[in-house]
Amino acid sequence: MALGTRGRRWLKILAVFGLVLAIGAWWVDRQLEPHRLTELVLRKAGESLKLELSYSGDPDYALKPEPRLLIPNFVVRDPVDGKVLLTAKRIEVSLPWDTLTGGAPVITRIELDKPVLDLPGLLRWQATRPKTPFELPTLTKGLHVRDGTIRHDAFTLTKLELDLPHLQTGEAAEASVAGHLVAGTTAVDLKLFLTAATPGLASDFTLSGSGSLEQQPKPLPFKLHLAGHYLSDDTAFSVTATKLDFEGASPLPNLQGKADFALGEKMKFNFDGLLRDWPEDWPALPQPIANDTKNLPLRLSYLGDTGLGDPLSLDIVQGETKMHASLRIEEMQQWVAKPDGALLPPLNATISTPTLEFDGIELEGVEIEIRDSAPPAAQP
Repeated sequence: MALGTRGRRWLKILAVFGLVLAIGAWWVDRQLEPHRLTELVLRKAGESLKLELSYSGDPDYALKPEPRLLIPNFVVRDPVDGKVLLTAKRIEVSLPWDTLTGGAPVITRIELDKPVLDLPGLLRWQATRPKTPFELPTLTKGLHVRDGTIRHDAFTLTKLELDLPHLQTGEAAEASVAGHLVAGTTAVDLKLFLTAATPGLASDFTLSGSGSLEQQPKPLPFKLHLAGHYLSDDTAFSVTATKLDFEGASPLPNLQGKADFALGEKMKFNFDGLLRDWPEDWPALPQPIANDTKNLPLRLSYLGDTGLGDPLSLDIVQGETKMHASLRIEEMQQWVAKPDGALLPPLNATISTPTLEFDGIELEGVEIEIRDSAPPAAQP
């Protein structure tokens, strides 16, 4: 049956509509081709951040249940000097549709595989940014890092595993962190759980966890709990701990008190509290000092290079008995690693006490000075 004029008109309309759909599908596919889409996203993000963002390999994307972009071999560079700030074997970013259509700048989730962060480089880049109020990103399903590395002049953190389930302004944030920390000659395995009351550049916090200090002849396990306030600004990252509990296997001490810490061009650390008991691997105390070795008032302080190479100051008080000492962490680690070595640890100390018993003889008004002998100079 022949079509009338109206029927032929509808056929033409449908044909044109089909052609438009085909062209539209081709255009969408072209625009959403993984390489083209990835380059577009990275270019826009790079222009906004004043960074050079690139990748290598074959990216991928998905649109269900929401847009998700997978980027291989991700690299972030400072365009001023070309230095690499961040690399990642793989990065996956998920965004809600509302963000893409002009809604609030919300990110669903970010996952990073084997990222390597140059922290000093990042801080230098931050210093070049306009002075604007810090805005905390919203991550409705959080951030996850697998096998990450953070490099700093003061330390290196490797084997980083981080899980942050949720992040949003005005809401407390919880994160679990594990990794291997090396600072100078000190190496520690850590497993920590952090809660920040108001996450951002400054917040009250609690931190608890456990770890193990790499030490010969065997690792030394410990437990740690902190509560206080942290602050990150242009000069330093600082922590004021109103409560600190540290429980370690001897020769590590058991401590309770308060502390403050700052890491900038130099490292600063102060502890004021109690030495809960005298570690069994420390040198034996003479009488009558040895009669009461519980909850000794203790002060520790350090101010020096970020590799912990400068002397640590220590003050212990027991009644009228007082000891002041200075020591270097690396030398103490070497002494602990040689249980059959020197009887006294490598430190400089002065001790004053009203009475002291030695080989059955009681001495009064005693002052003792201990000086660490320097190693002999190498012979030519």
